[in-house]
Amino acid sequence: MLGLGNNLNELKMRILQIQDEISQLGSPEPVMPEMINMTNTLRLNEYLTKSDEKKTALNAAYADYTRQLEQIISSLLSIQADLKDILKAEASIIDAHDSGKTEKKTRAKSKK
Repeated sequence: MLGLGNNLNELKMRILQIQDEISQLGSPEPVMPEMINMTNTLRLNEYLTKSDEKKTALNAAYADYTRQLEQIISSLLSIQADLKDILKAEASIIDAHDSGKTEKKTRAKSKK
C-alpha cells in the first residue's frame, strides 16, 4: 500500500508538470498581416500540435492516477470488510465468554 502512495505522488507531480508545460505554451501567436495565410496556418498548426501532444499526455496521466486511486479504494474496502469480520468474531468470542461466566455464577448459586 505504501508503494501505491509513492506512485500516486509521482503521478500527481507528472500531472502538475504537464499542466505547467501546457500553460507555458500560452496562446497561439496572433496572425501577422504581413505574412501570407499559409505561413500563419502553419504556425497555428505547430502550436495546436504541441498543445494536443501535451493534452494527450495529461489525459494519460489522469488515467493512470485514476487507476491508482481505484486500486487504493479497492484495497481500503477489502481491509474494511476484513475488519468487520474480525470485529464480529471478537464479539462472538466475548459473548461466549460472558455467557460462560453467567452459567458458572448460576451453578454456584444453585449449589448454595
